[in-house]
Parts: sequence; structure tokens; C-alpha cells
Amino acid sequence: ALDAAFRALRLEHPFGYSQAAMTIEKARGHIVAAKAAPVPASVAQQINANLKGRWVRVGSEPGERPAVLATGFEALDRLTGYGGLPRGRLTELVGRPTSGRTTVAARTAARVEGFSAWVDVSGHVDVDGLARCGVDLEHLYIVRPECPEDALPIAVQLVASGDLDLVVLDSLSDVAEGGPTSRTVNQFVRVLTPRLGGSETAAVVLTNPEHHQPGLASAAALRLA
Repeated sequence: ALDAAFRALRLEHPFGYSQAAMTIEKARGHIVAAKAAPVPASVAQQINANLKGRWVRVGSEPGERPAVLATGFEALDRLTGYGGLPRGRLTELVGRPTSGRTTVAARTAARVEGFSAWVDVSGHVDVDGLARCGVDLEHLYIVRPECPEDALPIAVQLVASGDLDLVVLDSLSDVAEGGPTSRTVNQFVRVLTPRLGGSETAAVVLTNPEHHQPGLASAAALRLA
């Protein structure tokens, strides 16, 4: 049923394009590591050290405690103030490809009990690497847009489906050469935010520091840079 629902996503395009072409691949058949597969201590230490004191929590009133997805990094979960990445909200993970941002997203996906979708804009996500982080590939959908610019509306539609615990956009910088325009990102945020509200889906957007988007940063409930 979920496969059929995902195929149907190509029929509507919230940004007004005629069609959001995509390739949906179930990760089944790739190397599957045991859920207990540990992240090397050096990687965990690097992530905790790099993120300490460099997080921003916005958009929440005192006492408001949204449901969360744990990242698997206890120090990071404590620093967020939520206990993990909030459901029904947008989280921005800022960093270069080797900064650990993908590991944080992957370890979060590894703790999802339902289904996750990974919007692979560049088409180069390391599926075996996701498995080594403990991701259950039987519950992961790799979504590869045929055109990079379709990645944003596809991410919106995945969130709107209501069938996913986690949607990862990897990455915003790959949507267009030099990064998408502020106008495009602002439109993405305007369409995404109401679909996230009241949902149980956590949306995670990976970005590069060179392509800072104020509109995205202000809409994020959590920004880790």
C-alpha cells in the first residue's frame, strides 16, 4: 500500500509544475547491518564535539514538548532541549559532507519504528553506509528525483502522505548549482510548514554552510550547525 501511495505522488505537484518525476527505490537487497552496529567512537566524539554549543532551538514556547526521534547520540539529544529531533517540525543540519550531518540523520533513521524516506538529490547516497549506521533497509525508501529541482516538492509530498516517521532531504545545496534561490526556499518552507504541523513526521534538511538560507533557518524548530 505504501509503494502504491508513493507512486501516486507523481500525480500532484504542490509547486505548480506539471509533474514531479522521481525514482523510488526500496533499499531491499543491499547489505543490512545489525541494528546494534556501533558507530566508531571517533565519529561519535567528533559529532558531539563539533555540535556542542553550536545548536539553535527556535519556534517553541516554554513548556512545549513535542514528540521526538532520538539521534542515538545522547549528548546531542540533551543539547537539543527536546531529547532528539522533534516530530511535526523542521530540523536543519548544517555542515559539509564529511561533518557528520549524514551520520546524525542516519542514526535517527535507525531508531524509527515505521518507515523513513531519504530524498537523495545527488543520487549518490551511500546505502551501505546507512546500513552500517543501523538503518533497517526494509523500512527505508530512497527517493531519487529525475530533476534536482523536483526534490523540494517531492519532500513536501512525502511529508503530506502521513505514512512516514522521518523524511530526510539530502541535500538542499544539490537542488540547484550554487544552491537554490532564496525565493525557491521560502516557497518550499511556506508549503512544507502547514503540512508538518500536527503530523508525526520529522523533516530533516541537510545544508552546507556556504548556502545559508535565512528563510529555512527561521522556519526550523531546531538548527544544528
